[in-house]
Amino acid sequence: MKANLSMGYNFNSLHTSYDFAYHSTTTEKDWHIFHMHEGMEFIYVHEGRGYAIIDQKIYDIGPRSLVYFQPYQLHGTKVYLDQGGVYARSILSLEPSELYPYLQPYPALKSFFYTLWKSKLTSQIITQLPENNPLENMFSHYHPILNQGANHDLKEEFTLFFITFLQYVKSVWHGQRHENDPITLSKSTYIEKIMAWIEDNYTKEFHLEDLSKELHLSQHYIAHLFHNSTGTNITQYLIARRMRQACWLLRNSTLSIQQICLRVGLSNVSYFCKKFKEYTGRTPLKYRTQKGQTI
Repeated sequence: MKANLSMGYNFNSLHTSYDFAYHSTTTEKDWHIFHMHEGMEFIYVHEGRGYAIIDQKIYDIGPRSLVYFQPYQLHGTKVYLDQGGVYARSILSLEPSELYPYLQPYPALKSFFYTLWKSKLTSQIITQLPENNPLENMFSHYHPILNQGANHDLKEEFTLFFITFLQYVKSVWHGQRHENDPITLSKSTYIEKIMAWIEDNYTKEFHLEDLSKELHLSQHYIAHLFHNSTGTNITQYLIARRMRQACWLLRNSTLSIQQICLRVGLSNVSYFCKKFKEYTGRTPLKYRTQKGQTI
């Protein structure tokens, strides 16, 4: 995997949590193992085709697609690259609670932002945006500005960038064709059924045999199909789902570490803590007490 992520900016020094990566490129098959973010994430695809997995559904993505992931939403992407092909995208992630106050003077924009942040959305992908659309020009324009490092105007520049970005997204959110319908290939349907079953059962002890009986497919076929289609195995996906819920509980409840361990379907606290640290880079206790954005 050869990824150029050198154009990412983190503004934690401004006591906020934003990241912007312009035209990051990958020249080999690139799998983002299932993960989530505490904040919002937008991906704009410049080049390359593939699909995104959001909430147990699989959607096509391609050039001039805008993909949005809500906070704590488990997701993954896969791209198809022929020899010499490139996957290029710009990525914007942010902590919504820190941007929300800046939208007070703009009631309609504030309401739209809140919908993206808190509401259950019927679609999170917009496809077939126009060539040379404002997003491309906006990202290109603000890229050098936001790369100035510790500039005292940086916070203001990013705020202006984000308000302009959000205003355009609002203007096309209902006017453009959304990719409402997931891919309907038979294999994709089985993958969605597997993920839906895990969603309903991840709080219990997992046995592949139970899933096999539910779908009337052999254990070997299920394991092979899931790995080939998602780039990860069922166990890794299950752990990601459990860790996502654990992150949410650590941030939004007063449950003990042991109680959270049990709530996500695990009985061994030591194993839970080990997997949690592998997944987040922090122990559950540090995660609960330290502010972080990307998981």
